Amino acid sequence: MGLAWESLSLEQQRAYRDVFSRTPERSVHYTFASLWGWNVNCGYEWAWDGGLVWLRATRPVPVVMAPVGDWDSVDWSFALPERWPGGTVFLDVPGGLARRWELALPGRVKVLPSRSEWEYVHKVENLVTLKGNRFRTKAQKVRRFLEAFEPDYVPVGPENLAAVRAFQEEWCRAHRCEGDRSLMEEDRAISSTLDAWERLDGLFGGALRVGGRMVAYTLAEPVDAETVAIRFEKASPDFRDAYQAVNRLFLERACGGFAWVNREEDMGDRGMREAKMSYRPDRFLEKFTVTLA
Repeated sequence: MGLAWESLSLEQQRAYRDVFSRTPERSVHYTFASLWGWNVNCGYEWAWDGGLVWLRATRPVPVVMAPVGDWDSVDWSFALPERWPGGTVFLDVPGGLARRWELALPGRVKVLPSRSEWEYVHKVENLVTLKGNRFRTKAQKVRRFLEAFEPDYVPVGPENLAAVRAFQEEWCRAHRCEGDRSLMEEDRAISSTLDAWERLDGLFGGALRVGGRMVAYTLAEPVDAETVAIRFEKASPDFRDAYQAVNRLFLERACGGFAWVNREEDMGDRGMREAKMSYRPDRFLEKFTVTLA
């Protein structure tokens, strides 16, 4: 049975979120808000298949991704080769699904770790309290910022989205986004997210202001009842330690109901990996590249 592919639509957002909520291992890469924001760069398509939704990107090159839904309701030994009779390569496959496919089709699937796509997962409490030697440097940076700048924390919402957009433009000028493909793609994803803010379910955020000037912001969304995902986070290079401060204050002020925070992947960037590892993740959501022969 072939899959019927179609473009993403906001009208099916709630239906997709329902299917996603049944996924045993929920990667933040697959939330509707993430797909919608990055759709401007990736040209995502989906195919509804009973209790599953298959996903693929069409830009800059065609890429097949993992399906979301109740993986345990599917006979993968039958469904996988039937849907993909010619074989294919799946990217960003969560570890739990990769293991299910290995067991269902021994010898027919090849699984390779995709370390650059592993998602960093932390206990919210750890990143709020910053207790112990492992967080000593982070705590010092936050304390130094608070003492030096005495910032105001404000929630992000419709009333200040224009200020967030203006700050993002300022950030891009300072970092010369126009000369960096990855930064330009991220900037487009941020703009797309802000454009659809009031139509995307669950988005929320926080910002820091110093003397009335926005100096940092965070945009986030719930993944489930226990986990919040940090979608985008930016801080002014003019204010030392602003990243550490907005990270902690946002979790403290807006995320008290969550046990875990997922800070996404490092995309294989060496500097980003060092920065993310410096927060001492409690665990990873591991993802793999799976080849179906």
